Amino acid sequence: MQFILVDDHALIVQALSALLKAKYPASTVLTGASADQARALVAEHGSDTDLMILDLNMPGVTQTTDLLEELVQSGPAMKILVLSGVLDPRNIMRVLQLGAAGFVPKSLDTDMLTNAIDFVLKGGVFIPTKLLSESQTSGIFNDAARDLRQSGQAEPVHLTERQKQVLMTLAKGYPIKRICREFNLSEGTVKTHVAAIYRAFGARNRTEALIAARRAGFDITLY
Repeated sequence: MQFILVDDHALIVQALSALLKAKYPASTVLTGASADQARALVAEHGSDTDLMILDLNMPGVTQTTDLLEELVQSGPAMKILVLSGVLDPRNIMRVLQLGAAGFVPKSLDTDMLTNAIDFVLKGGVFIPTKLLSESQTSGIFNDAARDLRQSGQAEPVHLTERQKQVLMTLAKGYPIKRICREFNLSEGTVKTHVAAIYRAFGARNRTEALIAARRAGFDITLY
């Protein structure tokens, strides 16, 4: 297993490298401390990397999410877990919209961080439950979540029982083929259900659908 870890704080790089090595003893951890080093690592090793852990605010970054957007475009198949100490709601939503596999606050404890990495490696989208819970009382994501909805979507979202089941497997990070096996359905049928779920929530991808489902009152735990 191979990881790319980019953060300009040496202590964080050392701690995360040790954590990854302890959890995955045979893994390779490539590290960088700037936007240029992140680009170089992805260009050379991106296709062989299982997960990139990326700090948003580093030397060489002008706008917070610019580097992430660039890296996603250059290596769309690579999973990127964003690590940040800045909990600005619009930046977090933008990170998820760009296709990151999750958002991890730097305040997250070691056990939860390890769980987040495991979850993302299995195909899930990680957002700490506490962050989502706080959003319901403090207003985080309110405006951004509205942006995910279609203009006429003021009514409650109605899904069929099968669509609800598929939604729950999406929240667990299951890929399409595993969902097919779970419900003994064809790939075409599962994709039809997924497309219907996206339409119901006005979402463009799995992450947006799960966030919108949580906001709409569905019992979704993104982690």
